[in-house]
Amino acid sequence: MSSVSATHLIMFIGSLVIASAVAGTVIVEIGSVSDTIEVRGTSIADEIETDVAIISDESQSETFVSDGGDEVTILAKNIGHGDIPRTEIDVLVDGSYTNTYEYERVDVDKTDDWGPGGVVELTITPESTVSGDTTVTVIADGNEDTIAFYYDGS
Repeated sequence: MSSVSATHLIMFIGSLVIASAVAGTVIVEIGSVSDTIEVRGTSIADEIETDVAIISDESQSETFVSDGGDEVTILAKNIGHGDIPRTEIDVLVDGSYTNTYEYERVDVDKTDDWGPGGVVELTITPESTVSGDTTVTVIADGNEDTIAFYYDGS
């Protein structure tokens, strides 16, 4: 009878060791998932806080495309709640990235960062001359807005 009790005791201790190992692994994984959710939530909150809108009138392309189509000048407004650093602005013309643009604040606040409600004028020099159907996308800190217009070159 004592051999049955010893066997049960060994099995019980073994099951406790296995249960402890499983519980430890689960706790570590839960901590990892929790950290990932926190980081992603912060990132989403930053994106929600930042938003941009192109306020140039797409029906008046002759007012923001230079003669010959060498430059496109658009107005964009920060409609979010946070500042957008100048370094966080990217521009695409017809889907092609261009880093050749001038940035100028045209509202009252002339600071380098683009504050909430602020308007900037972006003068873009695309890789090729603008003509026909054209899209310009402004990406600011993960948020974007696109303007599509037709320019006939005259």
